[in-house]
Amino acid sequence: MAELALNFVSPIIEIAVPKAISFSAAQISTAWGLEKELGELAQKLTMIQGLLQDAEKRQESDPAIRNWLQRLTDVADDAVDVLGEYEYEVLKHKVQTQGRKMKQVYTFFGVFNRTAFRLSMADKIRKINKTLDEINNRGVLYLSIRFSDQCHSTAGARQYPETDPIPDCSKFVGRHNDVLEIVNKLDNMRSQHILSGISMVGFGGIGKTTLAKSICSMVKEQKLYDLVAWVCVSEEFDEKRILGDMLEYLDSSVGRMNNIGALIQELGQKLENRKFLLVLDDVWNEDRGKWDSFNSRLLKILKTSGNSILVTTRSDKVASIMEALPMQKHDMVKLSDHECWLIIEDIVLRSSTETSIPLDLEGIGQEIAKRCGGLPLVASVIGGTLSREMKTDKWQEILDDKAWILQDENKKILSILKMSFDRLPSSLKKCFSYCSIFPKDAVIFIDDLIQLWVAQGFVHKSNESLVEMEDIGNQYFKELLSNSLFQDIGWDLYGNIESCKMHDLVHDLSLLVSKGKTLVWDTSCNFDVQNCSTIRHLRVKSKGEDLLTIPRSVAQRLHSLFSHVDVFCSMASDLKSLRSLKLEGGQKKLPASLGKLKHLRYFDMSKAYVRTVPKSFSELYNLQTSNFLNRTLEKLPNGMANLISLRHIYSSCPSDILMLQLTSLRTLSHFVVGTEKGCRIEDLGCLSQLGGKLEIRKLEHVRSKLEASKANLKEKTKLHQLKLCWSSGNERAVNNNDEEVLESLQPQSNLKSLTIDGYKGNMFPSWMGNDVNSSGSSFLLDNMVELQLTSCNECTCIPSLGLLPFLKVLCIGRMENVRRMGHKLQPGGAESIRLFPALQTLTVDGMERLEEWVEVVEDAAVGSQGVIVFPCLVQLWIKNCPLLETLSMGGFSSHHKLSELLIAQCQKLMAIPTLDGLSTLKTFELSGNGGLTSLPIGLGSCISLQFLRIGCCQNLNSIPSMNGLTSLEDLSLFFCDGLTCLPIGLDSCISLQKLEIQFCPNLISISDDIKKLRSLRILEIAVCENLRSLPEEWLDSLTRFKELSLGPFWSELEEFPGLTSIHQFHPSLELLILSGWDKLKSLPHQLRHLTALKKLRLTDFNSLEALPEWLGDFSSLHRLEIGKCSNLTHLPSIEAMRGLCNLKYLKIWCCPKLKKRCAKKRGPEWSKISHIPNIQIQGDYHYSSNDFDFDFDLWI
Repeated sequence: MAELALNFVSPIIEIAVPKAISFSAAQISTAWGLEKELGELAQKLTMIQGLLQDAEKRQESDPAIRNWLQRLTDVADDAVDVLGEYEYEVLKHKVQTQGRKMKQVYTFFGVFNRTAFRLSMADKIRKINKTLDEINNRGVLYLSIRFSDQCHSTAGARQYPETDPIPDCSKFVGRHNDVLEIVNKLDNMRSQHILSGISMVGFGGIGKTTLAKSICSMVKEQKLYDLVAWVCVSEEFDEKRILGDMLEYLDSSVGRMNNIGALIQELGQKLENRKFLLVLDDVWNEDRGKWDSFNSRLLKILKTSGNSILVTTRSDKVASIMEALPMQKHDMVKLSDHECWLIIEDIVLRSSTETSIPLDLEGIGQEIAKRCGGLPLVASVIGGTLSREMKTDKWQEILDDKAWILQDENKKILSILKMSFDRLPSSLKKCFSYCSIFPKDAVIFIDDLIQLWVAQGFVHKSNESLVEMEDIGNQYFKELLSNSLFQDIGWDLYGNIESCKMHDLVHDLSLLVSKGKTLVWDTSCNFDVQNCSTIRHLRVKSKGEDLLTIPRSVAQRLHSLFSHVDVFCSMASDLKSLRSLKLEGGQKKLPASLGKLKHLRYFDMSKAYVRTVPKSFSELYNLQTSNFLNRTLEKLPNGMANLISLRHIYSSCPSDILMLQLTSLRTLSHFVVGTEKGCRIEDLGCLSQLGGKLEIRKLEHVRSKLEASKANLKEKTKLHQLKLCWSSGNERAVNNNDEEVLESLQPQSNLKSLTIDGYKGNMFPSWMGNDVNSSGSSFLLDNMVELQLTSCNECTCIPSLGLLPFLKVLCIGRMENVRRMGHKLQPGGAESIRLFPALQTLTVDGMERLEEWVEVVEDAAVGSQGVIVFPCLVQLWIKNCPLLETLSMGGFSSHHKLSELLIAQCQKLMAIPTLDGLSTLKTFELSGNGGLTSLPIGLGSCISLQFLRIGCCQNLNSIPSMNGLTSLEDLSLFFCDGLTCLPIGLDSCISLQKLEIQFCPNLISISDDIKKLRSLRILEIAVCENLRSLPEEWLDSLTRFKELSLGPFWSELEEFPGLTSIHQFHPSLELLILSGWDKLKSLPHQLRHLTALKKLRLTDFNSLEALPEWLGDFSSLHRLEIGKCSNLTHLPSIEAMRGLCNLKYLKIWCCPKLKKRCAKKRGPEWSKISHIPNIQIQGDYHYSSNDFDFDFDLWI
């Protein structure tokens, strides 16, 4: 622990020296009589700084020097704290002066208070100066530490060539055969089992995770699975967390669920009829019982075969305990020396302007590659280190380092990583070390990380520098990234790096180099106070919600606190040195003493459950980042204008922030326009450095175009996302100036995302684009990637957006007066025009008067003479356009990448362009389009189509041939009144697993094609009142059924059609729903063979008086529902009902006679059902078990 102290003492002094120098020269120091003490402090820190270079070299071999450095670290911390207190008072004085409270200011710094502050501060500084003298003398006189003029450089990030050295995830060396082999194995195994898998076993750093990602990419390309989910398991195998992570990966909008029953139910719905690949990364669990439990839960969820699990682990034992499933083991082989050199060479060249490595360096580099032990992680990190030092002697030093000679494989890897860390500049060392506070495999958001670095003082600049601290921090991040200390880069829609992760071994390195400074406290273990005196950064993790206490001696020196439980409220006054506070859940209240955290620079309560923030929050004058993006906060605290150091405010709740004093702001997620000074739109004008994302609400309060222009959005060159919102309805003010206001709110030309909502002008502003036929090709918003225009009800036309070269997402909605969309091309003007060349997602919704959508005058021109429309479109949604008659977008055949097509609630739409050639289409949904009489031609050419849903198309009388739809897995037809028969070619849908036919009143029969759907697992034919027959023996070949729902059919039928061979698949059928009609006097006798049935629902058997005795043979039945059987009076005998030994849920509704006879303790049928744990009879619910979370209206 002690030998790592230098990783921190140098950065601390680097923070203190410039502050002391700056403060000593400030005019206010003279006024307060502290210039002498501050000057001496700066001088002494500078002297000691000169000793650090020699001490760094000697600390590992000399324990006395290590102790000297540790003592210096503590004193340097004290110095920074004292300077922070001084800075706080300076800021407080500035706030009070700006607030024109001079009388109070002078009172505070009057005869008594000013003297008291000066004496207290002078005494603290003198004590520190005295201690620094002692440390300096001991270092020079007793330890013989030599002084050096070359102090530690604070510069950590080098200047990059034009292309930043960001690791290329597509660069994948030496594993292509592994990918092919594992994918083939998965494909072969899944065809034989419901759930199977492969475990990949190998050393840490050998590339298991990278290989798993490449496998995921290939199975997606080959469309082997419908869904792929990724969960990092790590040391703790918690099945609820794993299932929760799995659900969150599949649907990020689903919140965390505490009840595992609800979690499994939700997962069951997400995975219904879908084949999935689950990747469990970094598994350490060697407890067979935990794995068997998790495995059994998965098997209960699954309804289709062909699912797989891919596991990465370092342990052979982990692989062996998974043998309960059909699993195969894949041992990872190390890379060759040449492959390791290829990795190193690629990283070095990417950081250089050279095209090849000099021969003298290449020879040394190839020898280093041999030392990498075939581990790609080691090669990547070493490559990053070599790229920093392109000199022969430096490469030779790395080759000769002792880290290579260790025999223990795990210790050797960590030692090599430590060698690379030791060669980083101090500015990068402290930033990397701080990352140990994040959990292993955590997604780290880059903006958040940089703001934490800045809060800790790790990122600073000279007063003369024009470079922003956030930009310096971003350079630091890129440098660590180029050293392969970060991976798994996440990108946003606009091409910016948004997030990253750390390899688990690299995270181990961060824990090693921050030992003694960072602690992860698991509250299930006791707090070791004796070994925590040097801790500065603490993360508290706990599964409970008990109030916990951090020892006071530790709390007083903490600089960072991340906590999942409430450890803050009870001891806020002890956390006097805190710089960063992240409340990660469990906190419901903030203490009134929050404002006493004078050093606090970063505050994140986005995951807390706090409703209000105390008034004292306005006293946090050093605060730089404040994140209020939680769901419970009602309003931002008053007095935010006092926080003049604020650089980043994240909030979505109402606020009345006075912007005039917050001139340091770089991020303001939301601004609500008011009428008071400080809240007006013009008050944004002073925020010249505002960047990132900005949402401006209540623009109706802007009084004039002059006032709007003073917001100066055009000059805010760092602003990339802008949302402009007017209120709706009665909230609108009297100002009717939307057009001139929007015209004056022109953003900067590099804007990436624009949303305009609630705009009441008749026309959009001139800066939104040129006409397609205009002679110029320049657009003011050429760099636009995302555009949303919503609730602009007075506009009659859409701007010409077709030539925006980078536009990927376009959403147009609720624009009630637009009658026509599209571009008008003049004859002969179509040469070399690409309309919407980059657009991937297009949504048109709620256009109530839209009648026509034509992208060109003559469809024949599309595809010829260089005219191309939507060449990159992937998703197209057209919804709620009731008057739309013409949809002529040049035909869908030119949209070579279209994957999802939805057209809904367009009642007057008569025809849809041809689908011919759309081989990429996977999802096609038509709903509520009553004017359609037929589907577009070319449906059979959609060879990738998996999901087809057609509903509420009352005039649709035919569906084109489905020959060729071999990938179709889910087909739904409902409320198609004109449909008399199913489409031909249905038998070619060999992958069909789910078929739903509902509310098709003129459907008379089902063709024999259904017999050939051997993959079918779920079938529903319901409420087809003229259906008279089903194919004879049609169930003989459908032996894989799990769910079947039938009826009601033609009312003159006296028995259920098509059930003669239902016994053929009785072992597989789990759910059966039968809806009868009046002529049926009994249940179909064929049902008695379905003894493996688990869920049964019977409805609309109005002539049925008693349930048959053979129902008692359904020993596997778990749930029984009976509804709308008006004459049903008797259940089977008590002996038969007792035979339903697994029955847990009984629901009876709209059965008046049976309800009366099943009255609790009174009715004659009650004794037959009283043993069932959960009973619901027409709203009366009785229970005798602990399963309170079950929802009777949900079927799994």
